[in-house]
Amino acid sequence: MEAAIDNRVKDTLQGNENLMRMLDRGIDDMEAGRELPLDEAFQKITELRDKRRNARA
Repeated sequence: MEAAIDNRVKDTLQGNENLMRMLDRGIDDMEAGRELPLDEAFQKITELRDKRRNARA
């Protein structure tokens, strides 16, 4: 039981670290002026989502 709880805590901490790393990269991109206009950003999101779905199939 304790091992399962420890694993969940580790998974949560790793997830938080990944999220913080992604946020840091996003902030770095904004500060460097590497932003996409809103419509281009949503187009890129759609493109990446489609690629990911196709890779799973």
